[in-house]
Amino acid sequence: MQLKNSTDYAIRIVCYLAAQERMVSTSELSRKLNVSANYVPKIAKKLKNAKIVTACEGTNGGYMLAKQPENISLMDIISCVEETMAINRCLEEDRFCSRNLEDTYKIHKILLSLQNTYNNKLESVKVSDVIRPGEDEYFGRFYVVLKLNLKEKSYECVYSHIREVYEKVRKTESYEEFISQYVERYVYDSDKKMVHDFLSSEGLEERLIDGCVEKDLSYRRITGKDKNAYVWMEAKKYIDANENTAIITLHNEKIVQNTVIKMERELIKKEQDMAKQYWDMVSLLTTVLNHNQIVESGYQDDISFYTKQVYLQLQKNYPEYGITDEEISSVAHLAPIHDIGKIKVPIEILNKNGKLTDEEMNVVKQHPLVGAAMTQRFPEGITTKKLNKYSYEICRHHHERYDGSGYPDGLKGNAIPMCAQVVGIVDAYDALINDRPYKRKYEPEEAIRMISNGECGAFSKKLIQCLTAAAKQPEWLKVTKSQA
Repeated sequence: MQLKNSTDYAIRIVCYLAAQERMVSTSELSRKLNVSANYVPKIAKKLKNAKIVTACEGTNGGYMLAKQPENISLMDIISCVEETMAINRCLEEDRFCSRNLEDTYKIHKILLSLQNTYNNKLESVKVSDVIRPGEDEYFGRFYVVLKLNLKEKSYECVYSHIREVYEKVRKTESYEEFISQYVERYVYDSDKKMVHDFLSSEGLEERLIDGCVEKDLSYRRITGKDKNAYVWMEAKKYIDANENTAIITLHNEKIVQNTVIKMERELIKKEQDMAKQYWDMVSLLTTVLNHNQIVESGYQDDISFYTKQVYLQLQKNYPEYGITDEEISSVAHLAPIHDIGKIKVPIEILNKNGKLTDEEMNVVKQHPLVGAAMTQRFPEGITTKKLNKYSYEICRHHHERYDGSGYPDGLKGNAIPMCAQVVGIVDAYDALINDRPYKRKYEPEEAIRMISNGECGAFSKKLIQCLTAAAKQPEWLKVTKSQA
């Protein structure tokens, strides 16, 4: 079934009236809800016929709710605007399919079950829940937890939203008697037998798997003196015969839905906060590298740019690598921290003019391990899982070389993570085209030639081809020209 625009307007109108709690004019409804002024009276008439709203004529007239928001369900609103609520035409005629009988037409049974579920859910969602999510007690006040000792046939109330249940348990000696009274007093008439059979002590230890079972059942709970007013509940039973224990919970279905939604929102926010913390830390480390003069000013932007351009060439020329846009963006942003381990290297060694001694070189060669260890203290979460992997691999392996001659692990060929290969060749290129205490800078073309000749260690032919292609792009030439 596809709901009409007028149905959407009707829901908007009712929710707005519920939130305002006053008489609202046609012009205000039209203006606030972006509904044509010609539509408002037509829709309001249908809502009035369904006794959902009342109308008042005159200068100060308008519309207001005829019922409390907690007594109006989405089903009430939709059914008075839509011609039919059936999801299939064969459901429109008293549970009878025009082509066959229900007991021989399986598809009809399935559709009928879906229709009932659909209707029940719409009936359980009230306007009060829509305009005040999480605040309306109408959906959140029913909750009971019972604990049973299967061996001793005793039980207790662990928690209840009202004191009356505690008192009822205290006065009712047997669990079976309590369930019988609960079902008789609170459960909707047509659900009584189903609920009693589900909760009865006789059936608690049936169909156990390894002595345990967990099952649930949806049913309707009467909300007051009106036997036709109800909310949807869920009964759950957790049985562990090995421990002679059973836990029974009777709670409103909306509690579970709201709790799940709340948990999902909190998880998303937590992961968003964690991702922000992650990038804040990356930014801080880059700032530290600049402050300690381990890298030059502007290095962060340059190394990120070069990394992205080489990666784009790899993605274009070698689709078999499965390189994603997300990987390119992440690695490009992480590239500047590949040398964070140099924070632990004495500045006099880093800035030494001339060749390093073997002892000094061994100190420098520790920086990939130090940097990788630092990344393991970065925030960890679902959204940062890949970022943690990239940052660790970049820091630890950017000095590995394709022929196995690199350090610290002597990885060879494709055993070197692609992100580390790309940052490694880009790092070599950037080092060549900039001044260093121990060397002069080279022209970009000469730097590409030196890398191709293996003067900076061995890189894969494919990677060298991508570096060469990227270096010919107008954007790359513009960046290198600005550095001259």
